[in-house]
Amino acid sequence: MTKQTRSFLVDIERRFKNANIQSPKFDAEVIVAFILKVERKNLGLINDISDDQEREIEKLVEKRVRRIPLQHLVGEQGFRYLNLKVGKGVFIPRPETEILVEAVIRYLKEIANERKKVIDFCAGSGAIALAIATECANVDCFAIEKSEEAFSFLKENYQKYEEEIKSKNSTLTLVNQDVKGEVQEIINLNESFDVVVSNPPYIPEKMIPKEIEVKDHEPEMALYGGKDGLEIVRVVIEKGAMLLKSGGFIGIEHADVQGNINDEASVPFLLQQNGNFKNIQDRKDLNGLPRFCMGIKK
Repeated sequence: MTKQTRSFLVDIERRFKNANIQSPKFDAEVIVAFILKVERKNLGLINDISDDQEREIEKLVEKRVRRIPLQHLVGEQGFRYLNLKVGKGVFIPRPETEILVEAVIRYLKEIANERKKVIDFCAGSGAIALAIATECANVDCFAIEKSEEAFSFLKENYQKYEEEIKSKNSTLTLVNQDVKGEVQEIINLNESFDVVVSNPPYIPEKMIPKEIEVKDHEPEMALYGGKDGLEIVRVVIEKGAMLLKSGGFIGIEHADVQGNINDEASVPFLLQQNGNFKNIQDRKDLNGLPRFCMGIKK
C-alpha cells in the first residue's frame, strides 16, 4: 500500500470517527475495496487510486457520514457462508442471528429423519432459511415474508443460491404472506415440521432504537412488534405448536430484555405458558446478552 492509499484510508477513518460511526476503520476499508473491486484483505496491494475512483469513493463516504448503513451502500451483507443482497426495505442480517442458525443446524444433523422440514417465519432477506438450505442435506424449507420489498430481496438471494440448495437435495419454498394469516402452502402440514425458526420484529412500539442506521433506515415492519414487542412472537409460538411434530425444535430470536423466564414479557415465559413445549432454554450471544430462546415440542 502506497503512502497515498494509506493516507486516503486514514482520512476516511477520521471522518467516520467524527461522525460517531462504530467501526470507522472497517467501514473505510469496505467502501474503498468495494469501489476498487478488490477484497478488503488485498487493499495493501493497491498502489494507486485514480481520480475517478476517488470521486466514487467520496460519494459513498459522504453517504456513510450521514449514517446511511454501510450494507445499503455496497448492497450486500455476509451471513455465515452466504453473501446476501440487501438494501432499503429489508432488514440487514446480524451476526447474532448466526448463533440461532447454528443451533438449528446442530439439531437437524442430530435427528434421524430421512427428510427434514423447516419453516422460517419473518424471513426477510432469507438469511436463516438460505443458511439452513445450503448447509443441510435433504431439507425442505419454507420462508414466509410479509413485506413485498423484503420479498424481492429474498427471491433474488434464493436465485443466487438455488443450484447450491439443489446440490444438497434440499428445497426452499418462498411465500409472500403475513405470518398472522393462513398460509396456503402449509395449510395441510400440521404436526409435520421438524423446525420452526424466526427472527421476528420484537422491539416495543415506543422503544425507539438509538442507533441512527436502525432508527432511520431499517424497515419499521421488521423492527416493531406491537405494544410490548411480542405480538408476532406470540403468533410464531402458536403456529409452532400446530406445525411441529412431537420432538420438533422451535427457536426464536428476541431482545436482550426478553429472555427471563420469570418475566411475563419474555419469550421463555410465553413458550412455557403455551404449554406445548419442554426443555425451554434461553441462549446468549457473543456479547453475553440473552439473544434467542429454544424449546422442544412435547
